[in-house]
Amino acid sequence: LVDNDPKIDSFAGFITAREDVGSNRIIHVDLDYVYDADPIQMEKNLGELVQRIADLRPRGVYLQAFADPTGDGLVRSVYFPNSHLPMRADLFNRAAWQLHSRAHVEVYAWMPVLAIETNEPVDRVLRWHPDGSVSLPPAESYQRLSPFDPRARQLLGDLYEDLGRSSYFHGVIFHDDATLNDFEDASPSALAAYEKAGFGRDIGAIRADATKMQAWTRFKSRALTDLTLELAQRVKKQHGPQIVTVRNMYALPALKPESEEWFAQNLDDFLQAYDWTAVMAMPLMEGVASSQAIDWLGELVQAVARHPEGLRRTIFEVQAVDWEAKGSAPREIKSEQIAQWLNALSAQGARHVGYYPDDFVRNHPEMNVIRPEITTNWYPIKND
Repeated sequence: LVDNDPKIDSFAGFITAREDVGSNRIIHVDLDYVYDADPIQMEKNLGELVQRIADLRPRGVYLQAFADPTGDGLVRSVYFPNSHLPMRADLFNRAAWQLHSRAHVEVYAWMPVLAIETNEPVDRVLRWHPDGSVSLPPAESYQRLSPFDPRARQLLGDLYEDLGRSSYFHGVIFHDDATLNDFEDASPSALAAYEKAGFGRDIGAIRADATKMQAWTRFKSRALTDLTLELAQRVKKQHGPQIVTVRNMYALPALKPESEEWFAQNLDDFLQAYDWTAVMAMPLMEGVASSQAIDWLGELVQAVARHPEGLRRTIFEVQAVDWEAKGSAPREIKSEQIAQWLNALSAQGARHVGYYPDDFVRNHPEMNVIRPEITTNWYPIKND
C-alpha cells in the first residue's frame, strides 16, 4: 500500500526488497533413513530427524517421497498411498507435516520422473546401438519409462496426483532420472514421436547429420521438460497453483552447454520452466580431485552466473558422501570439507546452497560444523 508520498528511490527499494527471494539453504533428506519395520522405532527416528532439522534451521527440506533401500535408483515403492506402486509405509505426509509444523521449514516432495518399476504395459527407454540393435540401458544407468509413451505419462501423472491428494508439501523437486543420452530413446513410442516430428525413425541417420542431431537433442530436452510440467500440473490440480517446482540438474550441462546431447538437459530451459534449478555441485561424483574441487565449484558458479537469472534461481547442492569411493558402501565426506565447499560456493557468488544426504542417525554432517553454513539464522547474506 502506497502512503506517505515516498520518493521514487525509496519506493523502488520497497518493491525490489519484496520481490527478492533472499538466500535459500536446503537440506536433502532420505526417508529411507527414517523407515523401520518397527513402528515404534520409526516414530523415534522421525522425532530425531525433526529435532535435527529444527536445530539446523535451513529454509527448506527436499524430502524423499519414494523408497530406494537398495540404492540402485529404481523406484519400486513409495511413502504415500497411491494407485500404482506398493506403499512401503504411509510416512511422507506425517514427516512433511512434522517438519513444517515443528521445524518450521518448507518441505518439497522429492519425486522420481522416469525411474519406476512397474508391471503395467508401458515402454521403457531403450538404447540404440550402431549395428541397429536396441537394448535396455546398462545396469549402472537409470532404468526408465519412456517419456514418449502416453501410457507411461498417464501412470506418472496418476502417481503425482495421488501424492498431491494424500500429502502436505510446499513444492516438488524432480529427480535427476529425467535424462536421455545421445543413444536414447529407441523405444517404439519414441520412434513414433521422432517420425511425427519430422526426424524419421532411423536414429543412425539422425546421428549422422549434425543439424538433425542438434535438433533431435533439443526435441528430447523439451520433451522431458514438458513431461515434468505436466506432472506439476497434476499436483497443482490437488494443491493449487502456489506449488513451487524444482528440478535436479547435472553439473556438466551447466559447465559445457554442448553436453546437452549426453543428458537432454539445458540450463536456460530449466531457468525458464521451473521456480528453482538444483544443480548437483558434486565434484567427486564428477571425477574431480579433492585438491581441485574448490576451483571446480568456482567455475560452476561462474558458468551459471552467465545465464539470465542464473544465480538468483539456482541452488547448488554439494555431496555429503562419496559414491565413487572404493568399498561396499559410500564413504562419508568429512564435515569440515562439506562446510568448506558450501562456504566456497557462497564466496564465489552463489546465493542458494544445500547438501545431500543428511544422516541424522550418525550426525553427519556434524551439526556444530555444518550449521553456520546451512542455517538461515546464522548465515546472513546481503541481497543484490
